[in-house]
Amino acid sequence: MKILTAAQMGEVDRLTSERFHVPSILLMENAGRSFCEELARSVPGIARKRIRVLCGRGNNGGDGFVVARHLALAGASPRIALTADPAALRGDALVNYEIVRAMGLPIDSFPAPSEAAAALEKGPLPDIIVDALFGTGLSKPIGADYGPVLEWIDRAAAHAFVASVDIPSGLMADRGEIPGPAVRARLTVTFSALKPALVLPPAADLAGRVVVAPIGSPPSLFDHPDYLLDLVGEELVRRVLPARPREGHKGSFGHAHIVAGSRGKIGAALMAGLGALRAGAGLVTLWLPEGTLPGAAGRFPELMTEPLPETSAGTFDPSGLERVLARLVDADALVLGPGISTEPGARRLALELTERSPVPVVLDADGINAFALSETPPRNRNDQPVILTPHPGEMARLGGATVAEVQRDRLAAARRYACAHRCHVVLKGFQTVVAAPGGELFLNPTGNPGMATGGTGDILAGMIGRFAAAWHLALPGAGDAAPWIAAAVYLHGLAGDLAAEEKGMESLVATDLLSALPGAFGRVLGR
Repeated sequence: MKILTAAQMGEVDRLTSERFHVPSILLMENAGRSFCEELARSVPGIARKRIRVLCGRGNNGGDGFVVARHLALAGASPRIALTADPAALRGDALVNYEIVRAMGLPIDSFPAPSEAAAALEKGPLPDIIVDALFGTGLSKPIGADYGPVLEWIDRAAAHAFVASVDIPSGLMADRGEIPGPAVRARLTVTFSALKPALVLPPAADLAGRVVVAPIGSPPSLFDHPDYLLDLVGEELVRRVLPARPREGHKGSFGHAHIVAGSRGKIGAALMAGLGALRAGAGLVTLWLPEGTLPGAAGRFPELMTEPLPETSAGTFDPSGLERVLARLVDADALVLGPGISTEPGARRLALELTERSPVPVVLDADGINAFALSETPPRNRNDQPVILTPHPGEMARLGGATVAEVQRDRLAAARRYACAHRCHVVLKGFQTVVAAPGGELFLNPTGNPGMATGGTGDILAGMIGRFAAAWHLALPGAGDAAPWIAAAVYLHGLAGDLAAEEKGMESLVATDLLSALPGAFGRVLGR
């Protein structure tokens, strides 16, 4: 699902009118009617409720007038509070104001917001407050004169159901921060597409339940190449999830090779391998330091294992490089890094394998650290995708920033590195970000704090490896690998959510995700 900035949304509205001859007043009509329909679904018995519709002077206020009209037509008794002089209204907002006035709907007009606040304080408490004060065009914090109005809404919310039209007033559509006083809604009905503020914290926390309502813009207008931010959903996963034809065999579903583990960290390799298998890989081969092989071989008979030379520290010796490369000729993806350590030999192996791999490379954990410590960006001489899966600390080391700087704008941090170094970045954490080298971004809505436990990242690396293998098998014509990567991230988070429902977040361990993955696939596929 596309997430559009205020300017992009304005362009869609403009083209809807200019290219497709849909009048802007019809878009406003559709918006107000759609809002009323969703409000009626959310609040039973709406005709019996006391409703206050708060309207500003712009188009958001115009939407509010349409809302009030449709509420009245449905048998409700809305009362409008206009926080501006009616003489300041223009265009479609003015037309809809004149309509509700002609219908005889009660309208209280206040030239100054402070006057509106005083009147609202004296009036009866409503059951429903419709917030149509400021829309997506807001580009600066709301002025102090609106403070008392927003304070009244906040106090009334203890009793009233607050619903915002398009966006909670006070939020700026393109930003995840809360710039100043803002409405906290229980429902936000936004139009045509999501806006960044409705999905990015902490602003998104004020939006409540968010519903996207189409208002008449043709779908083709949302396929613009500059609209680069998507919210991952089940539809995307179903689109890229490889079909399993009846005549399929192990090779049809990808062979992932995983170079992982060291003395004391066999678990990282096993988790990655099982993640790839549970995500649907046909074959998985684990490459392990030879001394760790007895502890891993046979633990899970579905996993094939291969030894590589090791150092006295129980880590990979780079002398095994050519052996791995020879086997990758028949592979579909390489996962590199979980638990390999930052010993010089392991780092050298990671750097060389990444550069020379003939298949997509997924870099996780110490695979990422190898590049951060060498202060060189990842490169692949065969034009294969390189997919990095950093947590915020690793992202900070890669980009020469602080963790606070990364977290302040996660979308920008991931996109900047991906574009600069022509790689894919999976910036883990709350709302994991997938960034493509062409600038496209995917924001993942699944997952929970219970997944902050050892091993879940290794499972994700294996799952991404499996989906990278699926992308590789879909060539040519598969497009960029980012949607495949995003699908793996979505399923990983969904498995975590299903596991948390059963186990609780406090008791969640990584293997619970493996057990929940079949249910996650079933949920997405409608089984």
